[in-house]
Amino acid sequence: MSQQPFQKSFGIAGVFGLLALAFFTAACARSEASPPPTPPEAIMQSIRDYGRGHQALLAPGSAEKPDQTDEAYSAHIRNILAQEDFAQLEKIARQNRMEKGRLLGGIWKINAFYNGTAWSAGGAEPKESDFQGLAATLKKWMAAYPESAAPRISLALMYMNKGWQSRGSGLSNTVSDSQWEQFADGTARAKAILLEAASFKDKDPMWYEVMQKVAQSEGWDKAQAQELFDQAITFEPGFYHYYREYANFLLPQWYGEPGELEAFAEETAKRVPEPDGSILYFHILSSLDCYCKPSIVALHTVDYAKIRQGYLNNTRLYGVTNLTANRFAFVASMLNDKAAAHDAFASVDQMEDDIWQEKTVFEQFRTWANTP
Repeated sequence: MSQQPFQKSFGIAGVFGLLALAFFTAACARSEASPPPTPPEAIMQSIRDYGRGHQALLAPGSAEKPDQTDEAYSAHIRNILAQEDFAQLEKIARQNRMEKGRLLGGIWKINAFYNGTAWSAGGAEPKESDFQGLAATLKKWMAAYPESAAPRISLALMYMNKGWQSRGSGLSNTVSDSQWEQFADGTARAKAILLEAASFKDKDPMWYEVMQKVAQSEGWDKAQAQELFDQAITFEPGFYHYYREYANFLLPQWYGEPGELEAFAEETAKRVPEPDGSILYFHILSSLDCYCKPSIVALHTVDYAKIRQGYLNNTRLYGVTNLTANRFAFVASMLNDKAAAHDAFASVDQMEDDIWQEKTVFEQFRTWANTP
């Protein structure tokens, strides 16, 4: 794994811009010492061993469309955690692993489960005291179920969330040394907890996704990040969240080069049978949804018909959410498909800021799509 700070500049409006990741090993004025570094080869061996013996099958589509949103489901899980009903959380986690259930839009329940256990304040931005209270509750869960992976994965994801909040989304030259240190500390804690949970009997698909977040935060070598992805999809081939995490890693503003993300989407669509192939193609390439020049240019090089088919297949099987509708409305607008954009905007309740960047841009394209 690379231990060098990552820096790559590019032109993007809004929250994107010049991004850098710095990895500090020193810690100051902390109540706990940061975990010691683990040799890269030991980390990769844990990744290879994690899914050994696991039977991987593509989950069949549900006979009925889901009707529950991920926000509602995560809030329900968050409420159970607040009540410290750890037995119920254990039951739900096991059920999610076994049934591979989906929520509206195709989001996996197990993913929304951990979003509920690792973020204490719902849609609001948690305070330091919120994180401290959540960590205390998760450690109670760990004490009650010392051999369970679920509370540890929750705590690892919480540390990742806390680290990113400490860093903020500003330009790298606006991030203080203290913020970088807190960011690196959160990543190191998350990685150490995941490695501890790697030997447990419980094997959970979110273990790989949280490790992917660690890989992006630390700036792993591409070969290691790809091996992590390959091991993840061997473990659970239909877990589309792996594809989204790896797609983010391959964005040019992170660690990829122009064209790598598009090639990854094409290879995936050829390898995975329909309807999953086109659905994954849509999910991967919607990583480009940002009203900024590099993304708009890249979208003009992709197979739009396949993106559209992926969105339609995803909607047919799992229904549509505000997020998926925003994503496809953006693609259709950028590629001048007014009819498809009109249909997608009809399912949009509110603008997704990360996609459209500015309210005026969103309104401009929605008005265009709705004009006969």
